[in-house]
Amino acid sequence: MSTHGKLRKAEYDAQVKELRSQLGEQLRGLETQAEAKQQLLQDLGDFLRRKGELELEYGRGLERAAERLGARLREHPAMRRGDQDLPSGLQCCQAVLLQARQAGREHGALGEACVGPLNLALAQLSEDVGRLTKKAKELQQRSQEDLLAAVAEVQPALRTYQGYQAEALSAEAKLREAERQEEKRGGRPNPSSAPPGPPAGVGAKTPRRGSMTKGERLVEKRLVRAQEAQLKAAKARNDYLLLLGAANARLRVHFLHDLDHLLDCCDLGFHTGLARTLQRYMGAERRARGGPLGRLEGLDGAVRGLDPSGDKAKVMEANPNAYCLPPSFEYQPHEGDEVAEVVAEGSLRAELSQRLQQLQTRLSALDLENEELSKTLQATLGSLAELMGTEEHDGSELGIQESQDPTPTRTPPGKRRAQLQETESFYLAKLSDFLRDRSVQAKLESKRDQLQAALKRAASAEKLYRTPQRLRCPRPLSQCPGQGFPSDLETFVQSTGEPIPLVVKSCIRYINLHGLQHEGIFRVPGSQVEVSELRNAFERGEDPLADPVTPISLDSVAGALKLFFRGLQPPLLPPELYNDLIATDQLPTGPYRLAQLHAVLSQLSAPTLVLLRYLFAFLNHLSQYSDENLMDAHNLAVCFGPALGGLPPGTDPVGAQPRFNAAVAALVLQPDAAFPAPPALSGPIYEKCMALHVDDGDCDSLQLEGVAEEGDAPPGTSPSALPISCDDPPMAPGPRRWWGRPEVNGARSLIPHTFPVLPECASPVDGEFKNPPTETTLEPSSRLRVDSSGTQGRGTSPGRRRITHFKELGHMPLSGGGRGGLHADRAEPKSSGDRQGLAQTFTEVDKAVSRHMTSVFQELRGRAALKPLGAPNSPPAFPKE
Repeated sequence: MSTHGKLRKAEYDAQVKELRSQLGEQLRGLETQAEAKQQLLQDLGDFLRRKGELELEYGRGLERAAERLGARLREHPAMRRGDQDLPSGLQCCQAVLLQARQAGREHGALGEACVGPLNLALAQLSEDVGRLTKKAKELQQRSQEDLLAAVAEVQPALRTYQGYQAEALSAEAKLREAERQEEKRGGRPNPSSAPPGPPAGVGAKTPRRGSMTKGERLVEKRLVRAQEAQLKAAKARNDYLLLLGAANARLRVHFLHDLDHLLDCCDLGFHTGLARTLQRYMGAERRARGGPLGRLEGLDGAVRGLDPSGDKAKVMEANPNAYCLPPSFEYQPHEGDEVAEVVAEGSLRAELSQRLQQLQTRLSALDLENEELSKTLQATLGSLAELMGTEEHDGSELGIQESQDPTPTRTPPGKRRAQLQETESFYLAKLSDFLRDRSVQAKLESKRDQLQAALKRAASAEKLYRTPQRLRCPRPLSQCPGQGFPSDLETFVQSTGEPIPLVVKSCIRYINLHGLQHEGIFRVPGSQVEVSELRNAFERGEDPLADPVTPISLDSVAGALKLFFRGLQPPLLPPELYNDLIATDQLPTGPYRLAQLHAVLSQLSAPTLVLLRYLFAFLNHLSQYSDENLMDAHNLAVCFGPALGGLPPGTDPVGAQPRFNAAVAALVLQPDAAFPAPPALSGPIYEKCMALHVDDGDCDSLQLEGVAEEGDAPPGTSPSALPISCDDPPMAPGPRRWWGRPEVNGARSLIPHTFPVLPECASPVDGEFKNPPTETTLEPSSRLRVDSSGTQGRGTSPGRRRITHFKELGHMPLSGGGRGGLHADRAEPKSSGDRQGLAQTFTEVDKAVSRHMTSVFQELRGRAALKPLGAPNSPPAFPKE
């Protein structure tokens, strides 16, 4: 890693560390606020209990004093005589006695209320605060884990992007070097056009034709590899930018929206409960004092001024380090990469368009779900407010007279509290779902916006530069026919030498290119007919997924892949490892558990480990798109667990399979730690960014492994008269291959190595041929040229038939055509008229072939040469020769 990259890595690590510290401060802030609230309620409860004790003691003392006064008054002579008309002084004493007794009862009731119901209400409110804070902390931890997971996905994507970008730069450098070498060789005198001089080996040396052919072939090979590397780098950059935008969107949602809900969750019912308790206390005071009291007006105003939103804002202002939005994560381009946005050029456009459609479908479903959740939350909050505003205790405890309603509907306090807690749990569950869905929605909206902008830029560029049409190529054959679905993996590897079977590579490549965001991949069953067709094709040795435009359902491809693993006997994870695998599920998540999984898997054979490592690396990559495809590690384990492993005989699958799936889920989450690394275990490694398979004759990737080089032709030369030479023998008939790139009108392009030819026995009868034209291989040393005399041209190999293009051009009327008019190069014309007619016929055919090939060349010239995908203000260039 370069010094610049190390500095960027250090900045990223420091930013993540600061974010973790900030999130930890938020959790500690919740605990601190809960402790402060509980301490406040406890202090208030202690005060009311002490006040209640004092009131009770005062009331009892007042009653004792009134009792003594009453005893003295009963000894008064007027009271002894039982006079009805008591003295006025005695009447005043009796009034004082009655007031003292009433005051004693009221103080006693106030004391009992302070010691009993009010103190109990504060204790329950403190318990509610602790319970809600604990649940809110769990919600916040899940929210933080989701945020950190979104941030953690950025760094692997960055490393992947940097790796592919480095490969692209290396491939481009190799291509430039090969071009420079070829330019040097091209500047030497051409032996075919050099003036007469000394023979070879005497005087100045001229390069052999084979050396120039090899150099130009090397340029073509490196061009293909550079284009593939550029495509992979563009895909990796797109993934990195999309994940970076999603992480920043998730960061904003957490700090700007989620924290509000979480703090409200901590305060749920606190202000309402406190206000209700203090109002009951003021009511008891007024009844104890016999009417409204001026000193309670201040308390009443304070109760009315309880403000949950204001308190939340004060908490955030008092802790700016915990609640302020941190800076967003910045894009870190690789050295020399000037592209800083998602690109949708070339083959990427169709892929991103399909992904955008899937995102929009997923977002539409999320919008409906979030709307329903929002309505449910509002209704649940109303029910909670109604339950919290209901008097929990009987009014007689505070000296309130019971209602005279003959049909009371009062709910018992215990049942009411149970209903409150049940409603509260329901609200928190729905709040958790709402926060999770809004998190996913924010990330998907960020990706959608970036994709829409990229496709809009691509559409604008398309108006300026026409995109060439895609050429379809025939489907290649496998190198191991008849072994597409082997039953025994080790036997297959030993017999074929291929560590990864073709069906696995092909299905995974197809899903990687087209289905990483497909909703329900591996969970939704595919068509049994298509799965059977795929299996039959693989069994015949074909690769039915090599053609990227083949309309095959992704669910059927996934079904074929699962079918392959289900058919392996013994399974990749044999029953003998079942107990060891499920034992790791009981261990706490961490390095020790991964070490135990690694030790268990080390008992498997090397071919099995190579295939499992390849598969689980793919499943881990697939799980990273769980926001879009809804297939996380657990869901993938449920789908693949039964296909990968077998249960011991006599084991109950209902209880055993979930435990086995949990171990498989751990492998999906941490494949790098569970399986040996490439130095310890050699074999293919899964690549996150794949391009179209260039080793199977794909036209878009310009497969040129067998390219034959051509001589230089002057501008304007007919394609049918172009010389083609190659040191290698021509390839066998099969998938369409391409010879070198002849120069036509100043531009160089490709021509196919096979053309239809007219059989020796073919002759026109009533305007049609008895034997249809066949296809023959183009000789590297031949010249597609016909002399005006109708005889074989100077560059044509003896004994070869002349090449025409009847399949594309249709049946053309031939002038001067007798039965022997077109007997290739073996039959001699019988007369000068026949010779002239034959020459005219070949001239017309040659012109038609020339027109057709010129159109082919013009289309192939439209292909963009090597350039960074998405480079700003760079029109498509042509290959540099």
